[in-house]
Amino acid sequence: MDQNIKKENPFDRLFMNQEEQYSSLYTNLQNSRKIEEFKKYLRHELESNLTLEHPIFSELSRPTSVELLQLMVLQGYQLTKMFARYVAMLYYNCPVSKEFELDRMKLAANLYEEETGRLSKTTGHLQLMQRFARSIRLTEEELESATPQPETLDLINYRLELVSNPKTFHMGAAAVMIASEGQNLEKKNGKDRHQLLPDGLKLNDYDLAFFTVHAAEDVYHVRDGIELVAKLCQNQKMQEEAVQAIHQTCARFWRFYDGIQRVYKSKKTHPLI
Repeated sequence: MDQNIKKENPFDRLFMNQEEQYSSLYTNLQNSRKIEEFKKYLRHELESNLTLEHPIFSELSRPTSVELLQLMVLQGYQLTKMFARYVAMLYYNCPVSKEFELDRMKLAANLYEEETGRLSKTTGHLQLMQRFARSIRLTEEELESATPQPETLDLINYRLELVSNPKTFHMGAAAVMIASEGQNLEKKNGKDRHQLLPDGLKLNDYDLAFFTVHAAEDVYHVRDGIELVAKLCQNQKMQEEAVQAIHQTCARFWRFYDGIQRVYKSKKTHPLI
């Protein structure tokens, strides 16, 4: 037997394993800090791209703006018709693993609420929008026959493309769960969206349930979206793509209001159109 072969000290391996464990722990702590910072950044980017600052909302608060509100609802209904499909596609494409088990359950609950309204003890969210439309004298025929404006269609298709492709799942989650559901959390001068409506409409809580339900529920949906997106984005490129999806979605919401404002001004200028 070669006497020059150094016998392994069992304590060397023990200390080596401890160093590896400490190094791994330190890396995990660093990653945890980075994830928490990214979560804060996602919320900051949402809150920095407010669409309630659009001039259409100043116009909307005037007593004579019922026609403008009707135009907004006709176009908004096109978005509402699609929303459950977005959530369904997110659920479908969410990774099937232990790590994302809770995320899938939350998406399933979100979809269940969209379609039934049972979690909020109301009714399906599309039906809540139809209820509000009736309260401002829009008929079901008018809702169903309305044609999406180009800006509305762009907003619909942008999100649909992201949620349909598994490769852009992180961007779809950012666009739908953060940027879109985050629209209902915005306030202007301390008022929620539905509180900016003309006072003369005499709407009650039953009429406004679509807005009050979303104002309450979307606090949690946005939080869940931030958690999911932060977990999904494993590198800087994916993080940048998710943030870009928030920017692009909010920008499209702004253009959505541009389109409504354009049609409204056209009708005011040319009443027979």
